[in-house]
Amino acid sequence: MAKICVEVESTLDYGDMFKRIMHHSPVPMSPSESLASSVVRTANSARAALILVLTRGGTTAKLVAKYRPVTPILSVVVHKLTTNTFDWSCSDESPARHSLIFRGLIPILIAASARASRAETTEDAIEFTLQCANTKGLCVNGDSVVVLHRVVTASIIKILTMK
Repeated sequence: MAKICVEVESTLDYGDMFKRIMHHSPVPMSPSESLASSVVRTANSARAALILVLTRGGTTAKLVAKYRPVTPILSVVVHKLTTNTFDWSCSDESPARHSLIFRGLIPILIAASARASRAETTEDAIEFTLQCANTKGLCVNGDSVVVLHRVVTASIIKILTMK
């Protein structure tokens, strides 16, 4: 079955598929939809080896998968750590498990952090994920990686080069 899937995937014209999906997308697009299509367009233009999406619930990664990029998408599910001084709780891993049913999504679960700075936690999650991807052979030194994540209320698209 895997051989059949690989063979069929190799015959698809992903550029044409992206154009057709964009043609049928609603205008005006929602901010999330616009970000997802922009990430795929950026990955195609940069010939990125990987798309990395940091998410809590998995919705953004699923939207990116909707646009059928040729590159694999790492859906990095970051646990949400909450506390009220005495009681600590952490969100569950169901968003990571649920992303397994979507084409092109590879879930990675990142443990919650109690650090003071969200920027530090985000950079740590990106670095950890890139190391995992390199170990698994999804990308090698010199490859471009497109990253989508949030910083407070802003969404950021980055293009990183593997080192």
